[in-house]
Amino acid sequence: MSRRFLCSIIGAALLAGAATLPASAQDYSYHAYKNNKERYAQTLGELLDAARADLRVEIVVDANAKPFLEQKIPVAPWKYWADPSLRLAYLLAPLDLTFEKTGENSFRVYEPWYQNRPEDEAAAHLERAKARYADRESWEKRRDAIRATLLKEFQLDPAPKKTPLNPIVSETRQHDGYSTTNVALEIFPKYWVCGTLFRPTEGDGPFPLVVSPHGHGKEGRFAADQQYRAATLARMGAVVFAHGMLGWVGDTPLKIDSHRDPISGGIQTWSTMRVIDYLTSLENVDASRIGITGESGGGSQTFYASALDERITVSVPTVMVSAHFYGGCPCESGTPFHSRLGCITNAEVAATFAPKPLKLIASKQDWTKNTPTVEYPFLQSIYGLYDAADRVEYEIFDEPHGYGKSNRGALYPFFAKELGLDLSRVDESKVTIEPMEAMTPFGPNCEKYPEGAVRTLEELRAAFEAAKSAE
Repeated sequence: MSRRFLCSIIGAALLAGAATLPASAQDYSYHAYKNNKERYAQTLGELLDAARADLRVEIVVDANAKPFLEQKIPVAPWKYWADPSLRLAYLLAPLDLTFEKTGENSFRVYEPWYQNRPEDEAAAHLERAKARYADRESWEKRRDAIRATLLKEFQLDPAPKKTPLNPIVSETRQHDGYSTTNVALEIFPKYWVCGTLFRPTEGDGPFPLVVSPHGHGKEGRFAADQQYRAATLARMGAVVFAHGMLGWVGDTPLKIDSHRDPISGGIQTWSTMRVIDYLTSLENVDASRIGITGESGGGSQTFYASALDERITVSVPTVMVSAHFYGGCPCESGTPFHSRLGCITNAEVAATFAPKPLKLIASKQDWTKNTPTVEYPFLQSIYGLYDAADRVEYEIFDEPHGYGKSNRGALYPFFAKELGLDLSRVDESKVTIEPMEAMTPFGPNCEKYPEGAVRTLEELRAAFEAAKSAE
């Protein structure tokens, strides 16, 4: 039996239950398709209609993907798969469109989202990784390669020279069981990061440290959920620094274009590491106990810093550790590191923290919905290589994406256990939510912004490059 004849038989078998092809495309031979692919072209809209009819599934096309419906795609007739996921993956790939399964027989097609991949494919990737990295030696080679790739793609190899942070510190404000102080740090020459230092006002110390990056909420580090988290941890006995993202609200004249630039991921990660430099320089703190936690984009910053800064001892990335979603902002997925080394998932980045204590907080309403069945089992397998499977945990809530009350409630006991904090001090009603105007070191309109500091993306890039090349 010839190879070509065998392929024709296979192609015919695959066509069982397939779409009805136009008359011009009734020749199923590989030879015919190879020599005149345009003969088989149909619009995406026609192909999706055929899939709906053949497979009896609902396919909803998002508004941003509808402009693609009129584009023609040459479709090999033997690839009219009877499996809806296979069919959609094949049809959408030429246009870089993405889909997700939304129900038993329903799917959603949406615009090109390069930071996303099919959930089944992502789960299979982690299953293969579990088998491939079945001993510590093989995993640690992978871990080291992931760390090196992060440094390279974030433009932190070489890293900027560590220069004096030149902290600008405001007067301290007293609250119920904690205090707040505005602080600006010169992360590298001409670039400043602002934050609020939350300190306990009871207890003798030395106090553990917590770094608290925020997500992409419109209020940034000034949002109520950020203040509840940081203030409560301070009341429990931690010194907490809640700092702002690059080019985000309130602290800087840098515009959002600086945050949307791929340079932001590396600068934010370097900022977090320099915040730790500042915290460990304070009096009456315990540098051997350092926690980090943030949600969404702050969750990404949490596992990036945890992978790269060995001083961090406990990590709680929230609503962000997903095998199939890399992050929707260029500060997370603006560099191609996820495509390196045969694909790096955020679950693998989080796993580089093993065997130190790690807790995932997930939501049933976002891309971390598969944590119990996909990401957590993978992390357990990696932690098991160190006989430390009990040091990785997760909790999942049916709560919107963010650091809501349930998620904060899952954080406090874990940090109390791992950092030696006083859980009896948890009472968010004691927290004072301060206005942005009270929390920014440079004033609400940046009127106190340092002379000569960067104000544009171009100036930021130049300062970053100069810091990396400094002797």
